[in-house]
Amino acid sequence: MSSVTVSLWDRCKASLAASIPAQPFNTWLRPVVWISSGIEEGVTCVTLGVPDEFHRTWISQHYTDLVETTLAQWTTVRPSVRFVVSDEMPVDRRPAVRAAALQEHALVEACSDPFGSYGSGSGDGSSGSFASSTDSGVPEPVIAVPSRQPARRPSTLNPSYTFDDFIEADCNRLARSAALAVAQRPGATSFNPFLVYGKVGLGKTHLAHAIGNRIADDHPNLRVLYLTSEAFTNAFVHAVQQNMLADFARSFREIDVLIVDDVQFLSGKEKTQEQFFHLFNDLHQGGAQIVLCADRPPAEIVGIEERLLSRFRWGLIADVQPPDLETRIAILQRRASRVGLDLPYDVVEYLAVNVTANIRSLEGALNKLLAAWRIGQIDLTIEKVRPLVADLVETDQRKSLTAGEIRDAVAEAYRLSPDDLMSKSRKRPVVDARHVAMHFCKILTPLSLEAIGKRFGNRDHSTVIHACRAVQARLDTDPLFVEEVEHLAKRLTPVT
Repeated sequence: MSSVTVSLWDRCKASLAASIPAQPFNTWLRPVVWISSGIEEGVTCVTLGVPDEFHRTWISQHYTDLVETTLAQWTTVRPSVRFVVSDEMPVDRRPAVRAAALQEHALVEACSDPFGSYGSGSGDGSSGSFASSTDSGVPEPVIAVPSRQPARRPSTLNPSYTFDDFIEADCNRLARSAALAVAQRPGATSFNPFLVYGKVGLGKTHLAHAIGNRIADDHPNLRVLYLTSEAFTNAFVHAVQQNMLADFARSFREIDVLIVDDVQFLSGKEKTQEQFFHLFNDLHQGGAQIVLCADRPPAEIVGIEERLLSRFRWGLIADVQPPDLETRIAILQRRASRVGLDLPYDVVEYLAVNVTANIRSLEGALNKLLAAWRIGQIDLTIEKVRPLVADLVETDQRKSLTAGEIRDAVAEAYRLSPDDLMSKSRKRPVVDARHVAMHFCKILTPLSLEAIGKRFGNRDHSTVIHACRAVQARLDTDPLFVEEVEHLAKRLTPVT
């Protein structure tokens, strides 16, 4: 047979354009590009490129036979056609192709459900603003659709929430890694939708904005919209009241990346859920990226229809857990450095040990110290910090100590300096005091063995294990040592 070439594919497309209606041709076949042809196991195979996975699935199911039949008109045998997602498709054409697909899908939906596919919001947590008609009588868009201009960032995104400013740790590693993958290839991964959940103040909203900001930077041709579920609900209600559902739907069909925060607040809102369900279907089928945030996993959200919850589970669900002590310390140090606040390490450790509710509480404590420092120009010592953040300290954490406080108290009891306990000295009095300090750090602080070792001259965790065992062995056999340690324990009990 004659080989299939670019020029042959162009002739085939011209023939297809003459044989099928203009709208389906422009939506599905015009964007297809020729990739290659060859003989595989005695069969002539033709590979054609399409913009995205949704396009590939649809065209494979509906147009493979027609394309093969048309190509056979110029060849001696019928070729086997396969469609692949192609990097040769210009990136800036993909949104236009997807928009055309959504328009066709919307026409079908409108015939059966005049209220389908609607839903939006202002994206800033407000009630959603709907513009009135212009002087020319042409209605303005229901929502402020983000511009494709590279110089403009979507107004609903907080530019300070980035991946670079997000501390990665075991408590959030999966969520951050998946969020970065989504941001790098929006709509092109299996993480669609991407749902991240966790308790209040653990970084869900930070990740959501980071995704939007990275996409806005790396893919300026894509339109990104961030909004809360409350804004979505308020905007939908307003659209119903003002008879603007058509404008409402049209605005959303121009979105390439939709980020919705606090989706659990859709609970109990049946009509809003229905509109969000249709919107979700339209965007997902069109290859748009959907990102959702919630305070709990889908299985625990009550009051939301199962058909909507099932769609939340289509992609990837990742959780963010409360940060451990080392992560809280890293967050505080990063934030303090960003605002130019030079905090002593013992103050950082005190905050990290005692303010454990969530990251937001940590930042609140840091803001208090920053305000006190700027207004009163006070020295931020432990003694002055305690009363400033007392209202942020958890009740069951008020008796917590820092490793620095324990080290200093033990050094004083043994008539040594804190530097002695951190030194390389192997003198017996120094070693005994160091062992006792490590022992108290293990039982009175949430520090890991590795973290305790770092606070005593960057020693290995095995050294801490040995120290604690040595202290316990003496406690089991030496009554005088027991009395000495009990006396120290009383001194270490902090004032509540």
